[in-house]
Amino acid sequence: MFLHGWGISTEPYYETLKLLAQQHPVFAPDLPGFARSSHPKLIRDYDSYAKILLSFLDTLNLQKVHLVGHSLGGGIAITLSAQAPERVKSLILVDSTGIPSVSIPEAIPRRAVEMTTQFFLPKLKLKLIDIPQAFAHNLLFNTGNVIQALLLSLQVDIKHLLPKIEAPCLLLWSKEDLTTPLTAAQEMTAKISNSKLVTVEEGCHEWGLWYPEKFTSILLDFIHQIERTDAIATDHS
Repeated sequence: MFLHGWGISTEPYYETLKLLAQQHPVFAPDLPGFARSSHPKLIRDYDSYAKILLSFLDTLNLQKVHLVGHSLGGGIAITLSAQAPERVKSLILVDSTGIPSVSIPEAIPRRAVEMTTQFFLPKLKLKLIDIPQAFAHNLLFNTGNVIQALLLSLQVDIKHLLPKIEAPCLLLWSKEDLTTPLTAAQEMTAKISNSKLVTVEEGCHEWGLWYPEKFTSILLDFIHQIERTDAIATDHS
């Protein structure tokens, strides 16, 4: 199950999801209150997102999943993994929220730098249509949840949940991320017992969108390693 980042939807991740779907069934819901997933009330905390997504898993009868969360989706994935560890086969956190390290006044110029940098990257459709279209829709039609989710991302500390994560965990991070700096990833890795941190040279918070082949290659290597380990354990039991 793939959880997208703040302000957008699953649509900009199309290339990534298509590559993942070549090897695994992929479930990538728009987060409640974003894009096509309407929600009548303001979602105030990570717990509420996690409970809604657990109901989503129940509805689809998905007992256990590899859980991937980018940015805001990562903070939600942390919470879901802590609430229901029996439902998570492995956890992949990609430039995740959860340990605030940048204040709102600091975040604005940092995002401006990253957005300017991304403007010079390839994938014209992604930067000129997919991302702006998803963000504009959310800002117009899901304004309350967009603002509340931003406050969650920048202000709410959930490091106390990290020791409760039981699944093998990969933290996948850009060394140059200005939005959720590498120091947050290092602190998360220290607090999650069965975890490892992999960093990439590609810059910016949304690097996986621009380099989907590299992103999915690292992610799938980790998932396949988990599945091989589980298969060996099953054979020996």
